[in-house]
Amino acid sequence: MRQHQHPFAWLALLAAGLCAAHSTSMAQAAEQSLGAAKPASILDKTQAVAEPAQVTLPSYPVPAELPVNRELSYQAALKKADSGDPAAQTQVGLMRLEGDGVPVDLKLARIWWGKAAVQNHAPAQFYLGQLLMLDVLGATGPDLNKQLTEGLGWLRRASREQYRPAQLLYAQTLLDSQNDSPFGHSKIEAESMLLQCASDYRPCTYYALGRLDREITKQPGTCPGDERCETRHRLLYALAQTGDTQAMIRLSNQPGEDTMYWVRRAARLGNAKACLQLATMALSGQAPLQPEDPSILALLNTSAQAGETEAMLLLGRLLYEGKRFPVNRALAIQWLERASARGNAQASDLLAKALNRQKATPVPQDLSTLPIQNQEQAIDTSDVVELPVQSDTTGEATPVSQP
Repeated sequence: MRQHQHPFAWLALLAAGLCAAHSTSMAQAAEQSLGAAKPASILDKTQAVAEPAQVTLPSYPVPAELPVNRELSYQAALKKADSGDPAAQTQVGLMRLEGDGVPVDLKLARIWWGKAAVQNHAPAQFYLGQLLMLDVLGATGPDLNKQLTEGLGWLRRASREQYRPAQLLYAQTLLDSQNDSPFGHSKIEAESMLLQCASDYRPCTYYALGRLDREITKQPGTCPGDERCETRHRLLYALAQTGDTQAMIRLSNQPGEDTMYWVRRAARLGNAKACLQLATMALSGQAPLQPEDPSILALLNTSAQAGETEAMLLLGRLLYEGKRFPVNRALAIQWLERASARGNAQASDLLAKALNRQKATPVPQDLSTLPIQNQEQAIDTSDVVELPVQSDTTGEATPVSQP
């Protein structure tokens, strides 16, 4: 199975290149129909809404033999499309859009998607709506306005078929518009579709959360009690149940939630901020670690590896001082150097002291000349932290390289 990337990423770029040729008509249409701020262009609108959707196109089969005969694949799909199969018609349209075995032809793509769309094939309605909204077909004046109206209409039809990517794009197009009723479409219906979509389609959930956050931020004191706050909490909870650690962190700060429950869950899944928070609380005695939790050093290492400067500082300090954990000054200095390079003043001070102490305590070249007692004092490896090991594909243990 071959997975296709979203074709409208490059299509939006193509549209941007054509924008200059239609700048006057595009600006007029956008001002009149979408109420966009100048410089107004429907392309600005569609580029902005198409990319965040991150829609993954349905994959379609290709011959298993190598090399793949793209032209044969197109002919096979075309034969089924000619017989009226809407899925095959959608496939042929995608192949014409991408130039998959045949020359790129957007007009033919529009025709094939139109054939499938009138059969209520939601993916075809979705692709056709995007194509028309992007305005890459050279329409001008009244024809352009008619085309944009038709495009949004197809997006609405696909949305009413519960096609999640279409619901997201339809909601984004309407709700981001400054016009109360873009092209005569209802923002209330778009909001309803967005909430339907947000229940089980992550891109919709993220977009809906972003809108709620902005609305709530504009009105301090809205939460708790407001319906929007309850909706946001419900969406965060749904995301957290799918393993989204950012949602868990946000829930840990919500009134009425068990902070440590969500912090532990996020830390066990490797969230850098949660790992640092849990390690810090464990060190201070506020939250003893549970058997399922990683060790303090493992938590700090995960957080530091992810770029958390405070974790680098704390890890370097603990390994250098050796009060809570075995000493590993070489590794400690490396973490302090990283934190210092990120502008952490405490790390810079501790690093300077560590390097000065290192210079002031040279290691003898020949330890055999020292008394046995002094040799033991000079180098004692019993409290040095060993680097963890991991098994490679052959089952052999190999040391993990130091950061």
